[in-house]
Amino acid sequence: MKELYPCASPAVVGLSAGLTEAIEQMTKTDLEDGLVSCAAIQVICKDKTVYKGNHGFADADGKVPLEDRHLFRMASMTKPVTAVCVMKQIEDGKLSLEDPVEKYLPALQNMEVAETDADGNLTGTHPAAPITVKDLLTHSSGLGSGPWFGKFCRDAGFAEGSTLGSKIDDWGHSLLEFDPGTRFSYSGLVGFDVLAHLVELTSGMAYADFAKEKLFLPLGMTDTCFLPNEDQWSRIVQMHETVEKGVIRPVDMHGHVFGSCPVTYHSGGAGLVSCLNDYTRFAHMLLCDGISGDVRILQDSTVQQMRTMQLRPLVPGTDATYSWGLSMRVILADNGSQHPLRTGAYGWSGAYGTHFWCDPVRQLCAVYCSNMTTAGGSGALTARHLEKAVMDNLGDLA
Repeated sequence: MKELYPCASPAVVGLSAGLTEAIEQMTKTDLEDGLVSCAAIQVICKDKTVYKGNHGFADADGKVPLEDRHLFRMASMTKPVTAVCVMKQIEDGKLSLEDPVEKYLPALQNMEVAETDADGNLTGTHPAAPITVKDLLTHSSGLGSGPWFGKFCRDAGFAEGSTLGSKIDDWGHSLLEFDPGTRFSYSGLVGFDVLAHLVELTSGMAYADFAKEKLFLPLGMTDTCFLPNEDQWSRIVQMHETVEKGVIRPVDMHGHVFGSCPVTYHSGGAGLVSCLNDYTRFAHMLLCDGISGDVRILQDSTVQQMRTMQLRPLVPGTDATYSWGLSMRVILADNGSQHPLRTGAYGWSGAYGTHFWCDPVRQLCAVYCSNMTTAGGSGALTARHLEKAVMDNLGDLA
């Protein structure tokens, strides 16, 4: 596949010449402070790579330098991938945003909503309205969020050999945090796992196979998968955690891609393995409204829908500066130096320190890959540091 975004200096596209130094210094400081063991970063603007670099060690103890060949556990950066697969099924008439999920999954009929007192104690339940596909894509279903579900999920666990379909009955016996569509509350795993299973049911394909055939191979994402082969396992970076400032140590993931999920459970919410080059292709496709080079993955109107606010204004769980499109956070208003992204930007993060965003106004996207159990997810300092380094150096694009 031809190079879609050749390297160019930031000044060529109108960015500040200080962009490179800002990213290099930011990364150096984060490594020294022990926020990360490594960082792979790529920034594209106007179809030019204006920054790309690998920093630190894929294995800090073994002093293995991070390289393009290394892979990362993407965690919740899986969710936009799952959303693209769902939207492909919607474009093909196999699904609708307004479809009740129970139409395909009877186990999710007659769900109950938890009722709690001021101290969070369960006082009762009441019947829930049907959950829609849109509710799942916008984290407004109440499924898989809140303290009651967290306890239920821990108690239910994941048996060896679990698959997306085998857990549906469990999810059907859980309590919803709230009435579907009435608020936003992040569903870390289950909401998008249900969506991935809907892709299976409406396509007749295993979710991992669907994603590979319809998305990964057309985009040239040859190192992106849900079940790594032997070679890919050998190239996944060592997970680490921060012990104290400047001190990190390795974390044993016990052969799992995410949490305690068995490798048979190809989580649509968090089960992806990928690399900087591959995920950048995905992000750039979203930036370009569904097309990558001469390959179209989604219609431009579909991507525009994904990056547009889909919840009602100021629904509980959001505010005037941000809300949710279909799987991605969207920035509604500029919000100062602590929240550097500008109005119209969209993207998401992963629990282990991965992060990406697209800025259609400036024709810019950035991808950050690292793997730390202490990263902080969407609140990761490293994500804000990269955002600030880029947005402070917009130059003529400010």
